[in-house]
Amino acid sequence: MQTALSPALSPALLTALLEAERALGRLAELMQDAERRRRLWADAARREACAAARLDGIAVDTTDFLIATVSTDLVPTAGRGDAQSVRSLWQGCRFSQGALPAPERRPSPAALSRGGMSVASEVWQAVADLEAGLTDPEEGEDGRPSPSAAAMPESWTLDWMECCWRVLQAEVSGRDPDRLAFSAEREAEACTLLGRLDAAARPPALLGGVGLLAELLRPAPDLRLPSWAVPTARLLAAQAVARCCRLPALWLPLSVSLWTDRTAAAIAARGRDEEWLAWLADMVAETARRERQRVYSLDQAAESWRRRVGTRRRNSRLPEVLDRLFEEPAFTVRRIQRTLGTTFRGAQLIVDDLIEAGIAREVTNRALDRVFVAVDLMP
Repeated sequence: MQTALSPALSPALLTALLEAERALGRLAELMQDAERRRRLWADAARREACAAARLDGIAVDTTDFLIATVSTDLVPTAGRGDAQSVRSLWQGCRFSQGALPAPERRPSPAALSRGGMSVASEVWQAVADLEAGLTDPEEGEDGRPSPSAAAMPESWTLDWMECCWRVLQAEVSGRDPDRLAFSAEREAEACTLLGRLDAAARPPALLGGVGLLAELLRPAPDLRLPSWAVPTARLLAAQAVARCCRLPALWLPLSVSLWTDRTAAAIAARGRDEEWLAWLADMVAETARRERQRVYSLDQAAESWRRRVGTRRRNSRLPEVLDRLFEEPAFTVRRIQRTLGTTFRGAQLIVDDLIEAGIAREVTNRALDRVFVAVDLMP
């Protein structure tokens, strides 16, 4: 982590930044383990989506949301619209984490005029090169295929923001993301936002990251962002601290903290700029501490599951299913059948074992296309 703290900072802000640095460092140590990182990131994306939806005034039913991660068609009609909105945010989080490939992009006039790069992305080119060298482009650190490096635009560019918008909008509209048009007006607004971020993010260290958060997360009307850009801004916020501190293994669900402490956030946002920065630094530290505790909670869940299933059916694919639950806590028998390449009967027996062990329960109350959820992973 690179720290560049000015001696002109107030004692309160300096103290908050130093505490945030310590908390991020402790979390970063845990995130060196690829298995822990995979579990936490998938879990954080679900929590971030639910919290961001609540900040937007969407009454989130977490059960409906988890059903929607399987298919929105399985969600009861009354809650389908809200569940679809939360699923959209969830997919945006997964794209931001690099877990989803980018939709096909057509070079736009604004992108061509800027060479497809924002000023901010030029500043952080060295950081992008560092991150690109951390994993094999064809295979993730956990040995599973990762999205094609050629298909992923560099973060903090106009192309990246356009892809974020396509991913988010495709879920809500039901249209093919490749066919969605990113208008010239949206491009101009995105370029303005990137320019503001470039001004806020110097120097590229923790202070720069908090400066980015100050631009991205200040509530309306201070945010001065068009409504379409707000979800994308939140995704940028999740990357801001990690990129500025050169800690690519971190992905902080900051909407969770904003929702949890929304009253304090509103008070801080109405104060002076330095008060707002100090509150954000405290929020980063608290988020890092919460994520650290969540890592241990997920570790305990995994150990508890292994104890509960015991040695039943030694030749079963059950351990593999348990591992996948952290990424896909909602599932159908058909999905397990396709994932494992087994018979429907074999998949049903695995689901029965999960229910008997108290790991999963059925949440749809229907005869066909029943959806089951890992109860310990409800957001």
